[in-house]
Order: sequence, then structure tokens, then C-alpha cells
Amino acid sequence: MGFSIVDLLIFNRKENSKNIQPQSLDNKGRYLGFHNAGDWTLGLTLGPILLGAVLTFFSIISLLVWVYESFYYPEVAAFPVFFVCLSLGFNLFFLNFSPILARYILPRREVYFDRQNQTVNFTWSVDNAEKNEHGHSTFPFEDIEAFYSKANHSQGHGVTHAMYIAHKDYDNHHGAFSEIRVKDNPQNPNYCKYTWERVVRFMDLSKPLVDSPEIEPFRHLDPVTRDFDKQNNRPEKYWRLMSYKQMEKIEEQLDNDIYRFNFDGAITNPKRWANKEITKPWEKWPIDESLNKPDDTPYWKRLMKTLAMQIIAGV
Repeated sequence: MGFSIVDLLIFNRKENSKNIQPQSLDNKGRYLGFHNAGDWTLGLTLGPILLGAVLTFFSIISLLVWVYESFYYPEVAAFPVFFVCLSLGFNLFFLNFSPILARYILPRREVYFDRQNQTVNFTWSVDNAEKNEHGHSTFPFEDIEAFYSKANHSQGHGVTHAMYIAHKDYDNHHGAFSEIRVKDNPQNPNYCKYTWERVVRFMDLSKPLVDSPEIEPFRHLDPVTRDFDKQNNRPEKYWRLMSYKQMEKIEEQLDNDIYRFNFDGAITNPKRWANKEITKPWEKWPIDESLNKPDDTPYWKRLMKTLAMQIIAGV
């Protein structure tokens, strides 16, 4: 099992997700989605963040020049109204507009796996493909294969790896291909292998869903998982009641395990190398109440930190 704190921040603030419909693409207990790593729309999301940071940098330089001139050349000193207003205006606009841009305006460029129907789905047009209930190109999961390859060399001559999925009969289903975004910069191919293992495990209807933070609010929507949780008295909000500090420690531990895990050995000799799945994390990692103490940082300091991040980079 593995999870991301980013995923947690996105999903686990939903204290009650019972209003999510089983057929909704927001149902993380049925759908496992991956953004198309080669998607041009990512530039429309990441580009403004970079541009906002650049504008902020020039604004700071302009302010420093203005302060210097105010001391030594007050007769020519002029406040940099243009850069400051442009930076603040752009970052605040992007901060409020980007969620609307990502959710309602930009096309959804994703590959997602449907646990219930045992299918893989592409949100773009694919040759000779049937359509699912959402109007997306769909194929049986068994018709899809995954692989990874060396992607490029970094400046330090380090090899990185990329993961891909494709239809086994790609010649007749042109477009059924996508690069899958994996965690961080995968110089270790284990992250590619782990990502595909995560997909295969998600699609296994003989087992309940993996117990991870981003899935927790949706576990009741999967019948197998719901029965498992009931039989084992799983705490309903186990992850949501845990502190971020403790989850960061768990995530770091799991990342280290993935980095060093012998995937090839686990396939050829599972009795020696394969790890036993953690099905009851609440027993392995009891909630550490000492880490759940309230933050003593004054509210105004936390507020100023948030506002600074929003104004500087629009995030």
C-alpha cells in the first residue's frame, strides 16, 4: 500500500462523502485515474504558476531598487506600481480562476480504471472503441498492457524511467496509449512497477480496496470493501483522524520500502521476497494522539503564511 499526502489534502477534508454517487467519476472507490503525462493542458496549469513566480521576482527586485533610490536619489525614485500591481493581480486572479479552469474548462485528459466494470477508459477519441456511460473510449482491462522504459538523461547523466499503458492491439485501436505520471522523478524503475501493481491490486475484485487515505471516504461505495470493513470493525475515519505529521512518517517509510523492494525477486520467488499486504493499518499504525496536539502557532502567522504563498505564486 502507498499514498500521497497531496491526495490526502484533496480528498480527506471531505468529512462526509455519502453524497457522492456510485457512478460519479469522483468516486475513488470505483475509479482510479491517472493524468496523461504528455497532456498539453498541463502547461496551462503549471505555466501560470511559474509566470506568477517570475513576476513576483521582478516585483521584489523593483521594490529593492526603489528603496535604494529613495535613500540615495530621492528625486528620481518612483514606486514600481506597474510590476507590483501586475504581480498581485495576476496571482490573485489565477488563484481563484485555476480551479474553475481545471474542472470545467480544460478538457479532461485522463486514463481511468473502472473497478466495477473491469475496464480501462480514455477520455479522448480512440479508433474502433466502444463508449462507456460517460461517453469515453472503453476497453476490457485484460486487453491493456503496461511497460516502462528509459525516458531521458538528466544534467547529471542520471537515467529516468516513464511508464506507459497501451492496447495490445494498438494497430486497430490507435490512440489507446498514454504515459502514466508516476511519483516524483523516477530514476528508480520501482516507482513504475509499483504504479502498475497499484492498478492491478485496485482491479482485483476478490479483495477489498487498499486501505489508503484518498480512498477512505469512498470505501462504503464498494460492496466487497464495505463487507470487509464491517467484519473487521474498521474505524470509519481512521486516516482522517490521524495527524499529518504521523502520515508523513508513514509515507516516508513506505517510500523507502518501494525504493528498495525487489520486484523481480517477488515475482520469481514470492515466498522469499514478497511482502504481506497490510490490510489493517489501524493495528499496525495506531493513531499517535501526542501528534494531534493543536498547533500553537498564532492564527495571524498561519494566515499570513497562506496569504504570502497565494500572492507570491498563486498557490
